[in-house]
Amino acid sequence: MPPIDPIRVLLVDDHQLFSDGLCAMLSGFSQIKVVEQVYHSPAACAQADHHKPDVILLDFNMPQLDGLEVAKRLLLHNPSRKILIISMYKEQSPIERFKAMGAKGYPLKTATITEVVEAIECVNQGGTWFHTESKASLGNNHSEDYFLKTFRLTAREVEVLRLIRKGKTSQEISEKPHISLMTVETHRKNMCTKLDLTGKNELLRFAVEHDL
Repeated sequence: MPPIDPIRVLLVDDHQLFSDGLCAMLSGFSQIKVVEQVYHSPAACAQADHHKPDVILLDFNMPQLDGLEVAKRLLLHNPSRKILIISMYKEQSPIERFKAMGAKGYPLKTATITEVVEAIECVNQGGTWFHTESKASLGNNHSEDYFLKTFRLTAREVEVLRLIRKGKTSQEISEKPHISLMTVETHRKNMCTKLDLTGKNELLRFAVEHDL
């Protein structure tokens, strides 16, 4: 099987420390390649034209040109661009504005790195990944809160656990939420660490015991 080309990502964020940290974390995923970091928002369009990234990860709150204006210019140049807005703001109003503009996703800066990778993979495959959708997909916010507080599991990890209980393999799980097999395996490993579990069937046993 021929190797799969990594997803080429352009980071646009004026906070160099945050951008450098995110870039370093993304470098740990072989399916992602950061082609450029843009710290000066007016340069985003020129860098996007030059590098032609698969996905643009764009900060919402920047001086000079904010995320809304940069996204507008990027999409005016090329309406097919896949833009992910990364933000601290959970309010629905800016999320809806970015949706209407044509952005493909809105992960929060409080997300885990695996959630950011999921968002990148999802929009690269033609899907959308918005903060509100990821919460709603669980269908039971009380259950989500319980597992977040008690076991430190993320919303996506709980979703994966539910699929494991349904007998889904890692390959089948990777097809459903539009994430790669490698990311599913990362979720499994992280959950086993958090829950102090070992063995192939321990996650299934945990999901059954907790009636997921």
